[in-house]
Amino acid sequence: MIASLQSSRVFALSILAGLIAGGIAVAANAALVQPYTNAIVELWIDELLAEGEFDEEEFDLQAQSIYSSQVTGYIINGLAAGALVGGVYVFSSSSSNSKLPTAAATTTTTITSPFKVAVMIAGAAWFVLYVVPAVKYPPSPEALLDSGAAGSYYPLYAGYVTVSGLSALGIATGFRRVKRKDKMFGMAALYLAVMAAVFFAFPDYQEDTLLFPQQPVVNAWRASISAAMTALWFAAGMISGLLWTYGRKSAKAI
Repeated sequence: MIASLQSSRVFALSILAGLIAGGIAVAANAALVQPYTNAIVELWIDELLAEGEFDEEEFDLQAQSIYSSQVTGYIINGLAAGALVGGVYVFSSSSSNSKLPTAAATTTTTITSPFKVAVMIAGAAWFVLYVVPAVKYPPSPEALLDSGAAGSYYPLYAGYVTVSGLSALGIATGFRRVKRKDKMFGMAALYLAVMAAVFFAFPDYQEDTLLFPQQPVVNAWRASISAAMTALWFAAGMISGLLWTYGRKSAKAI
């Protein structure tokens, strides 16, 4: 157990892990996402030129804003991921006299490694907060470049992420006192059932596919974003687990 590592330190180390994970995602964005983003921007320029609406100075400012917002977004997401991993771990151990156990309180399976716990939390959060929302609302190149489309897409996406996260939180809280060994399967089944209903309840986002006729480029762009976000979430979990383990050993040595 991490009895010698205080909750506040666990949370601080998780924030640091999230910052590092955000940096990793920024690097992944530069290597994987940026080439496809550039290709999509070129398609958008061609469309504006064809319509006689291209303003080079205005577009350059918009492109710079897009690139800077991507970097900022990954850093913020990394910090949020680290905070979530640490927060869930601290909360799940709050009933143990403020001492952090090696097994998350939401399971009946004994996990002897803080690293495994952190990766499990990060993996669950990645699925709930990224994978499930992305299935309904995959990244939109139109929303990336057009403010009007962004005003339609991002509220839907944010709402879906919120519902998915709150559904998972509510189900986990409801099953907290259940002692059955198979409760994780019950939680997963209930969550998937809830989100299946939410999937059909939320409206579809209607994207103008005529603006980006080269769908393979869009698919590759979406896949690269998924790779960067996957790297972010699991890096946050793995680095948090490593820092917790190192912090425990350092605390014991004092």
